Amino acid sequence: MKLQVRHAGGELTVGSQKEFLVLWQRGVIASDDMVRREGQERWTAAGELPWIRGMKLDARRDSRRLLWLTVLLMIVGLLAALWIQGRAPQVARRSAAHPPGAVRAVPR
Repeated sequence: MKLQVRHAGGELTVGSQKEFLVLWQRGVIASDDMVRREGQERWTAAGELPWIRGMKLDARRDSRRLLWLTVLLMIVGLLAALWIQGRAPQVARRSAAHPPGAVRAVPR
């Protein structure tokens, strides 16, 4: 199925839907470019095509998931840093039990 694409630079004929999707992902075809199938009279905006609309929704959902994952990992990192800061005095007291220059030869 050949597709004709009309954009600001002129017209472009795309050999298949797969090729169209590659051009869409690379940014050659924008959402406001007009598209029609060969043999049809009606032009449609590229962003309104069903398979493009589905890709946009999936990308938006993935972006939102990535955002929340990043926020969650930042909170976990902050809590870990606060926990380590709270435990630092206890660790320092334990390590001060040995005289300066002493080496522990046997692990506890």
